Amino acid sequence: MEKNKAPDPGLTADHFPHAAIFFRSFFIQAGWNYERFQNLGFAFSIMPALRKIYLPPTLATGSTEKVRGLPPTLATGSTEKVGGESGEALSAAVLRHLGLFNTQPYMAGYVIGNIVSLEEELARRPGDADFEKKLLGVKQALASGFAAIGDRVFWGRLKPLTTQLCIVVWLLAGFYGWLFTGADYRPSMPVVFAGPCAGMAVYGGFALYLRWSGLKKGYACGGRASCGLDAMRWPGLIRRLSLIGFAFSILIVLGAFVLLIAHGLTAGYNGGLAVKLALVLGVMTLQRVTRKFGRSIFFAMGIILALSAALFAVIKLGKFDIYL
Repeated sequence: MEKNKAPDPGLTADHFPHAAIFFRSFFIQAGWNYERFQNLGFAFSIMPALRKIYLPPTLATGSTEKVRGLPPTLATGSTEKVGGESGEALSAAVLRHLGLFNTQPYMAGYVIGNIVSLEEELARRPGDADFEKKLLGVKQALASGFAAIGDRVFWGRLKPLTTQLCIVVWLLAGFYGWLFTGADYRPSMPVVFAGPCAGMAVYGGFALYLRWSGLKKGYACGGRASCGLDAMRWPGLIRRLSLIGFAFSILIVLGAFVLLIAHGLTAGYNGGLAVKLALVLGVMTLQRVTRKFGRSIFFAMGIILALSAALFAVIKLGKFDIYL
């Protein structure tokens, strides 16, 4: 058997160790280090596939049962001869993936599935240095691409959305402790836990889906540097998540002001609370408009500062109590 050559035609969709890799991918951050980041976790995640690719069936599974048509050393599970060469091939594959690797952990499945497919092809082409170089290049390109996408989806959109969803659930369930912190009110425990659980369910469910489907889609389209980047309309998804977060923000602000009016409205009410509500909604709308035209948050802050200076200095607006 040639060194670094797969002992079978390769993995198939039926023999792809999807469940094992999926479980291991949860530990991709466990070996995080400042020198090479997630390299240990990545190698640990793809180990079940590398064993199937580079070890004969008896060695990959640890079985000593005789296999029809194989030499006696392989049929009995001995590693005396062939196991040495297979072990070297497996070691080379593992060392190949101990270089620097860093991506968004929930999106790593797209990279893992792609690389497993490329490793399968590399095993059929022993000694092909150009293909090995291509494999590592695709790995780094996908890692960078999915790091940028994942950070925007999860850290920039879904993580804040979990807090917003929690408050919206509390608002709809009649729990206002997040607003009236000093109120003598004791809600039921199911209501208290419903908010955080709703946020975690949405966040965790989305992460699990991308972990699982990413492995399948990455393996199916292995070999392309854009593999998985076109699996979903990521810009459209990010835009929709932004709109959902903005809608939740509007709902929370409106709900908070309605509650404040309901609990603090007096006969001498002069509309100051409505002015404050208009200011908050105006700032939020300004932020969305500036983002729509490709401007940063600092541009919106500059407009707010300029308008504030005009209102209080030029127009001589009277003293305004901004606190709720």
